[in-house]
Amino acid sequence: MLRWTGAALFALGIAGSGAARADSCCTGVYVTGVITGGGGFIGDIKNAGPTQGLLKDDKAQDSVAGGGVAIGFNWKRLGAPVRTEIEYNRMVRLDYDSRPVFTNNLPSAGFEDNVSATTILLNALYDFNVGSTWWRPYAGFSIGYSRNESDVNYNDFSVGGVNTVRNEKFKTGNLAWGLTAGGNFDLTENWFAEAAYRFLNLGSVEAGNSSAGIHIDADTFYRHELRLGFGYRF
Repeated sequence: MLRWTGAALFALGIAGSGAARADSCCTGVYVTGVITGGGGFIGDIKNAGPTQGLLKDDKAQDSVAGGGVAIGFNWKRLGAPVRTEIEYNRMVRLDYDSRPVFTNNLPSAGFEDNVSATTILLNALYDFNVGSTWWRPYAGFSIGYSRNESDVNYNDFSVGGVNTVRNEKFKTGNLAWGLTAGGNFDLTENWFAEAAYRFLNLGSVEAGNSSAGIHIDADTFYRHELRLGFGYRF
């Protein structure tokens, strides 16, 4: 036990000694591979099409995952404990089903919707000084663009009792914004890891089937996610 404890302390000591120079060793430019995962939530779902009727469900939630890359600059070399990043991220597969309860026609119809999102974000992150040479907590905000896509299967059971599946894809561009808090951990002078919680608002989502005269809007689309990163300073 003492041998393993000593080895761990020795490894941390090596990482810490390298990390002490991490803020001054490099150009300030870094790149981070990002993995995200958590919960996706859609709310305020309403029927906005010419064929009127209520919806059985006006909200949905599902587990989501994604990944991407961030390119950033650490302003610590210029005296400011701030980092700025441009991040590309792709989120896949938020599934939700909604059955319209139509008052005038198509009484047996429903949607199977698969939502994905592609975001380009500007991240501004403030690194707090806690006296450590190898890790720093940080907090910040994000703002940017989200392209939300709905891949919809519209199931119509009203045509002679046969399930007629019609597929359509909706794409919407939205303002995205988020808040984050986490920690940055120096492994060596150049290599580092990150772990953070992030709330990300992605705007709105659309779904439906144009040929059937159905259009559904969801005004709320957001994520609670864990953001993990592994990066390199140049």
